[in-house]
Order: sequence, then structure tokens, then C-alpha cells
Amino acid sequence: MSTPERSSFLTPRLGVLALGHFTIDAYSSFFLPLLPLLAQRLELNYAMVGGLTAMASLSSSFSQPAFGVWADRMRRPWFVALGPLIAATFMASIGLAPNYATLVALLVLGGVGVAMFHPQTAKLAGASSPKRGLAMSFWVTGGTLGWALGPAYATAVVGRFGLDHTWLAALPGLVLCALLFVWFARVPPIASAKRVDAPLSELRPVARPLAMLYFTVVCRSAVSSGFATFLPLWVHAHGGSTARGGWLTTVYLTLGALGGFAGGWLADRFGGRKVVVTSFALAAPFYVVFFLTSGALAFGALLVGYTVLQASLPVNVVLGQELSPRHAGIISSLLMGAAWGLGALLIYPIGALADRVGLDRALMLLSSLILVGFACASQMVRRPGTPLAAPAGH
Repeated sequence: MSTPERSSFLTPRLGVLALGHFTIDAYSSFFLPLLPLLAQRLELNYAMVGGLTAMASLSSSFSQPAFGVWADRMRRPWFVALGPLIAATFMASIGLAPNYATLVALLVLGGVGVAMFHPQTAKLAGASSPKRGLAMSFWVTGGTLGWALGPAYATAVVGRFGLDHTWLAALPGLVLCALLFVWFARVPPIASAKRVDAPLSELRPVARPLAMLYFTVVCRSAVSSGFATFLPLWVHAHGGSTARGGWLTTVYLTLGALGGFAGGWLADRFGGRKVVVTSFALAAPFYVVFFLTSGALAFGALLVGYTVLQASLPVNVVLGQELSPRHAGIISSLLMGAAWGLGALLIYPIGALADRVGLDRALMLLSSLILVGFACASQMVRRPGTPLAAPAGH
């Protein structure tokens, strides 16, 4: 029994999708450990640093719904290769930026590639296996592992070649993208998707649970993106080096990736809504410990809290897709694009606040969104005919 399940789950297509997700998210986080160096070179304050993430999110997140509509009509998954190609080219060029405006432009252009990639691959990953939660977790874990290793890759490249040669980091991504184009040229085309005539009217019956799910994702995204953005600066402010900040960020994000995979596995057994609510409830105390202690204990508490919080990451997308399977691409783009983007936009005011009251206090306010997320997740009441409360068969 285990052999058929394994073969149906680990399909070649799912593996390719996860590999592409790994690649694009590695370049998405590439700039994070370099922020102290870029801030020093370009004389950036915390608000400007927060603005980098916010502006990148405008292109990578809020344009995803448009790409989601487009992806629902494509016969071949070209965005899977084109997205990482664009992201690798521009994200890896940040060391060449002579000023803040150019740096923002490079991140925004790289974000277009991210926007192309996610809706299409999320839809394909969710449909690649009858075990939707596990398949989505595998795909999401590929991305979060890439997001986690991106900082270590960046510090290794800069440590070897210098900040002015970050563009060399694009080479592996460009080679992989070429291989992806060759792969998908051989894959049989997908049957033409039916046009969606009235997506808004069809989504109206699930508007309430979708709205609560949306704001749950916003809260998780704000906390996740905020700490990932400012953690290297937090380490630097506490006497750590750029390399140390990069490696600690990698450990932090890697454990979050494992938490996301575990969340999908748990959702297939206990229900997605339970996993989401529980992840917020259990994460909150660990963030409190982080702010009340110091040293290894504080960082350990942050690692555990983030790992638990990230358990909701793949589950949220599956819950949204199950609300209206016909609109899987659009809903995925809302939850991974517009919701993640809104959460990331909140980083700018957090950075401005850090300039006034200090980084620790600003991050404390940011982490309070965990409680807001818990409240929203608790309101995802199950409607008749929807699978929010438990997986099929339970």
C-alpha cells in the first residue's frame, strides 16, 4: 500500500515544480544578509531597508492575481522556467546598484519573475497528487528551503568575490532555467482551460472563510517577512558579523521550511483549520520568550516559534484552493501574492518605527500580529460542503 502512495505522490512533475520553487525563492532571499553591507554603502536607515522589501512585494505579490488568471489559461507551464530566469538575473545584480533607486528597481524587476512563477506552479502542485496537503507541503518546502539557503549562498558569493560581483550568483540559476525550458518543451500540453466567466460571483458564497483565511496569511506573512528582513540587522546591531547574520538567517529559515512540511503532513491527518489555529496559538509564547530573554535561549525560542508558525504556510493555500477548485490559480495568487504582499508592506512602517524607538521594540509590535492571526484563523468557521475543518475521510 505504501509503494503506490509513494509513487503517486513523488511524481517527476512535482519534483520539477519543487526544484523551480527552490531556485526562485533562493534568489528572492538573496539580498537579506547583504542588507548591512548595502545599508552601509548607500547610507540606508531602517525605514529605507523596510522599504526595499515593501517595494519588491509590490511587484512580486500584488501582480500575482493577474498572472494567476493568465496561468489558468496556459497550456504549457512556461512561467515555471521564465519566472526564475527573470528573478535570478535581477536579484543577483543588486551588488551593482550605485544608489537606492537602482537597488529598488532591481528588486522590483526581480519580483516580476516571482509573480509569474507562483500562481501557475501552486495550481500544478496542488493537482499533482490526491494527497493535496502533502503535495503542497513538498512544493512549499522546496521554496522555503531555497528561501532559507539563499542568504548562505549570498554570503558565500560575496565572501569569495566581493559585493560588486554578486551578478556571478545568477549563473547556476540561468543554467537551471535553461534545463527547465527544455523539460517543459517535451511535456505534453495541458488541455485548454475553460474560461471563467464570473469569478467574483462564484467566489461570493465562500467570501467570509476566504477573507478570514486572507487576513490570517497577511499576519503570518508580516511576522515572517519582517523577522527575515531585520534578523541580519538585529545580529549586526548585537555585535555579529555579516557572515554570522547570513548563517543564522539560513538556520532560521530552514527550520521554518521543516515546519511548513510538517504542517502539510499534519493537515492531511487532523484537518487544515486545526493546524492553522494551533500553529498561531503555540507560536505566540515562544516569541514572548524571545523578547524576555537574551543570548542562545532567546534565539532558540525564536527558532521554535518561527518553525511552529510556518506550519500554517502550505495549509493556508490548500484551504483556499479547496474553497473553489475552479479558481485554484486565482485563489493561490490572492493568498501567496496579495496576502503575502500586504504582510510585507507592513515592514516599512516597522522599519520607520525602529528608527524612532529601536529595532527590538519595533519587532515586538510586529510579533503582536500573531494574536491577530490567531483571531482570524479561529473565525474560519466551516460551511456546509467545505472541507475547512477536516480532510476528506475524517
